[in-house]
Amino acid sequence: MRGVILLLLLACYVIMTYSQECRQVLTTVCDNDVINSTMQKGDKGDVGRSGKSGLPGAKGEPGGVGQKGTQGDSCALGSLGTDIITRLAKIEVFLSISSCATSSSNGPRRLTSGVEVYCEDGWTIFQRRIDGSVDFGRRWDEYANGFGQIDGEFWLGLDNIHEMTLGGGCRLKIELWDFDGNQAHADYSSFSVDSAENLYRLSVSGYSGNAGGNSFGYSNNAPFSTWDRDNDSNHCASALAGNQGWWMKRCCEACLNGVWMRQSTGTYHGIIWYQWKGTRTTLKSSKMKLRCD
Repeated sequence: MRGVILLLLLACYVIMTYSQECRQVLTTVCDNDVINSTMQKGDKGDVGRSGKSGLPGAKGEPGGVGQKGTQGDSCALGSLGTDIITRLAKIEVFLSISSCATSSSNGPRRLTSGVEVYCEDGWTIFQRRIDGSVDFGRRWDEYANGFGQIDGEFWLGLDNIHEMTLGGGCRLKIELWDFDGNQAHADYSSFSVDSAENLYRLSVSGYSGNAGGNSFGYSNNAPFSTWDRDNDSNHCASALAGNQGWWMKRCCEACLNGVWMRQSTGTYHGIIWYQWKGTRTTLKSSKMKLRCD
């Protein structure tokens, strides 16, 4: 608009005539109402090219914490969610088993009762002798509660053995090794241990195996003895080397908790299975395990 006005002024200057027509044109064009308000818009032109983006603005202050939303409706589990929960339940059962008979793997496991055991092909090992690294000359309460390393030499504890065999239907397997590499086993079709009130009395029967004979059966119906709780009339728990704890009945024919030694120092000194190796030949290792189906 300013360019149009300048051209009109220039034309009037050239003509040198300040005629009524020139003043009328200038008045009409320069009238503020025409320029600023009443002049009609022309047709819309084409969209021009986009200009370059401006510089980013300054970062604003962080907003305040919004109000807590209302709780939504609970969603129903779909097939995927149900499958996940089912799998987690199976994992929980796998990690917490009621006995080694329900376990599909070997090694240390924790039962649903909280007791840590060592499983082996469905059997629960409750006694293991290997190398003499654990002293078996223990007190009554130690034999009741258990001691040693679950993956090494250990005794599971009379209280635990009693609880495991309380329901009946339990079998016993004993495995023996001498220092020459020979192995023998003794299997029993029935095995249980009574309560502390009844001195953890032993019940064992139904022998089979290749260990020469039923040496452990000699202790059937015998109470347990330790050097500080001697329930045997011959006081064998404290008289034999190592102060071993065992089911003593005028001593024992199978004495598997005796002191570990390579050479026996006397009659029934060491780990003994009388009907396989006699009373003066000590064994290298033993393993006692039960299974209740």
